[in-house]
Amino acid sequence: MSVRDHFRAHGRKRMELEATLLDQEGRARGVTIRDLGLGGAGIELLERDNSASAGNELTPDTSVTLEVTTPSLWDPLRLNGTVAWIRRGTPGGRRTRVGIRFEHHDAGTLLSLFQILS
Repeated sequence: MSVRDHFRAHGRKRMELEATLLDQEGRARGVTIRDLGLGGAGIELLERDNSASAGNELTPDTSVTLEVTTPSLWDPLRLNGTVAWIRRGTPGGRRTRVGIRFEHHDAGTLLSLFQILS
């Protein structure tokens, strides 16, 4: 799909927020959320070394959980989703970027996400 034909059902808010990404095996890695919306997030892996250990096990359609901690919430917000796209980083250069598509199954989680965005 070309960039011109792409659209989002929900807008995204640009931000810089630290979070944790959990993969299917429960491995945790630090990420920075670059944009966040009701439908998903754009994140950057914090690992500077973009070698085999830096996200190569992530592929499109992989199930993940994004765990967000903010001062406005008592507990971390756990957002379940799938990897929509990946742009691999370069060794010593730019970081790996990942697009996450959220799968909302709980109204409380959606409300907490809405509060973060407000």
